[in-house]
Order: sequence, then C-alpha cells, then structure tokens
Amino acid sequence: MRGLKLMWGVLWPFLWFLAALGAAAFSCPHSFSVLEVTGIGAAAAILTLLAWERLQKGKGLTDRLFWGGKALGCGWILIPAGISVCITLNGLLILTGLESASGMYDGMAELIYGSAVWEQLLLSCLLIPFAEELVFRELGYGRLREEVGFGAAALITALFFGIYHLRPVQAIYAAGLGLVLAAAYEKCGGFLAAFLVHAVSNLASVAMTLGEENNQLWNRRSAAAVFTVASGLVLFVCLRKILAFDKKTLLQ
Repeated sequence: MRGLKLMWGVLWPFLWFLAALGAAAFSCPHSFSVLEVTGIGAAAAILTLLAWERLQKGKGLTDRLFWGGKALGCGWILIPAGISVCITLNGLLILTGLESASGMYDGMAELIYGSAVWEQLLLSCLLIPFAEELVFRELGYGRLREEVGFGAAALITALFFGIYHLRPVQAIYAAGLGLVLAAAYEKCGGFLAAFLVHAVSNLASVAMTLGEENNQLWNRRSAAAVFTVASGLVLFVCLRKILAFDKKTLLQ
C-alpha cells in the first residue's frame, strides 16, 4: 500500500502535466505552433500545481523551489554541464545514425525550432524547462529519492522523462539529460540547480540550430566526433565535480 501511494504521488503530477498539454492542444487555435501550445500547457501546469500544493501544504513547495539560491554559486560548473550534455548527446545521436534515421527527431525539430527565436528563448529555454523540472525533479525525483535513494530515483525519473517525450530519439536524449538533471538537483541545490542546467542545455540546443554553418559542421563526421569527444570529457569532469559537492555544506 505504501508503495502504491508513493507511485501515485510521483505519477499524478506527470499525468496532470500531460492533461494540461492535452487541454492546450485541444483549445488553442490551429494557427498556434507546437512550441506555443506546449508553452501554454506548461504555464497552466505550473500555475495549477503550485496552487494545489499551496492549498495542501501551505508555502512548502514554493519555499523549496527557491531555497537553493545560494547553491547557484555552483553555476560555474552547472552552466558548462548544461552545454556539454547537449553537445554530447546530440553528437552521439548523429554519430550513431539515430538522428538521421529518425528524420531529425522524427520531424519535431522543424516544428519546434521553426518558431521565432524569441519564442524559443522564452518558451523552450525558460517556461517549459521550469514546468518539466517542477514535475519530474521536484515533485517526482524529490519525493521518490526519500524512499528508494539517489540512484534508483534518478534512473526512474529519467525513464519517465524519456517516455514523456514519446519519440524514440527524443526519449533517448531526454533520459540521458534526466540523469544529469537529477545529479544537479541532488548535489547542487535542488530545483534551481536542475532548472539552470536544463535551461542552459535547451539554450545550447537552440543555438546549434541557428545558421547553416552549424548544420554543415555537424554533417562532417570527423568534426562531429571531435566535438562529441571533447564535450563528453567536459561533461565527465562536470559530473565528477557535481557528484563531489556536499549540498548541506553549500547551503550553510
């Protein structure tokens, strides 16, 4: 019974988020882009989840979201972690052929990155990562790790994060990113740390899509391999630093 209660506590914010996205898709005009619809659904999920948690537990959740402000002094390692995880995962997908086999993330990249740059920055790099970190790390991982520990909670929520993205290539990318986000959450100050990594990673992804020069660069396998290995080494160093942090010491 306790296990079922725990699983429901992790699942219901995820299901609510999906419901908010579905409601936005159903109610928004057809002229709205996929990114705009997702942004509206994300905003609705944020507002309703925060309101519900406040009604149930007072200011507890809101306080937890921002108590990690001191830990953002770790930005010197969280920012390169966000950039390097984006480049590494994209590079691996390109080098393994998964990216081309899927038709550039099954055609979703054109739908998302075809929006105006300001929309990509506001929605893809701020609003949507905020909603996803609220659901998957704060309300998902944050609750689960108390029962099953860091490793299992990180793996389970990363898998849920991948499933949420539906398409196979996006799911692989999201699951890998989810593991890094869980590490940032656990070691560097909770929600704000994970949100910073997520926002920077999405910003790097947006930057990689701007301009034909980037596409030509990644089309050269030798260059792609060099960038992937280099960013992988940076990511490895960042993760070692992140996992070595003592969150309690940081927040004193």
